Amino acid sequence: MTYGMLLRGLFAAVVLAVWIALSALPALAESRPALTRDLQSIVDAKVLRVALTRYDLPSFHVRGSDGALLGPEIEMARQIARALGVRVEFVDNPESFDAVVDFIADGRADIGISKLSQTYNRLKRVRFSEPYVTLRHALLFNRVAVARAAGGQPPAAVLQKYHARLGVIAGSAYVDFAHRNFPAASVVEARSWEAAIESLLNGQVTAVYRDEFEIRRVLKNKPALNVQFGSAVIVDQNALLSIAICDSCSKLQEFINYHIGVTR
Repeated sequence: MTYGMLLRGLFAAVVLAVWIALSALPALAESRPALTRDLQSIVDAKVLRVALTRYDLPSFHVRGSDGALLGPEIEMARQIARALGVRVEFVDNPESFDAVVDFIADGRADIGISKLSQTYNRLKRVRFSEPYVTLRHALLFNRVAVARAAGGQPPAAVLQKYHARLGVIAGSAYVDFAHRNFPAASVVEARSWEAAIESLLNGQVTAVYRDEFEIRRVLKNKPALNVQFGSAVIVDQNALLSIAICDSCSKLQEFINYHIGVTR
């Protein structure tokens, strides 16, 4: 074999090796995992998708006469989007509080607002920010029914071991809270807060369970109810209202926690 033949053989071998390497590049690109959903993917997409309930939550978010979303939670979401340097897109068709969490877990939104409480079940599916509001749990109860069950004892004695029918909003954190804090109660899930109050007025439940803000708002808006119904704040049970965040979004969680900290 001449020197020229040897050189041509080596050159052919190098060309073949380069061709094989280049042919493998598309396959490697296809097998490379997609960018993990987190802060950078949101910045790259130039949009922060924010899920919220399709119905208003007065003092948290409402729709104005022109249909525009207003309220402290809406402004907080806009502030976070501005800090990220992206636009905000509100996804406002979830039909319940739990549905907001579903939208985030399923990738249809990046974060969720709507007076969301942290619960064990929700934390299995999404992350939560630091709380931006903490509210105590409370009950609105039928005075006569509770006094009858108390048999001369203080009403608190009955409420602590509540075993009658307890109304809550379906798809809310208070379904979980009721089963955990009142295991002997028969939990009745209403389609809305208004429906839960109606079931109390009609005697279908003996008490309804939510946070102290909503219980007090009911009595403030309808003072006559104070005659028939009493309220009780559960001082050792808190609802931690937080922003729900996609489960893989650890950096976004840090970013939002920082925003909550500096704007408190």
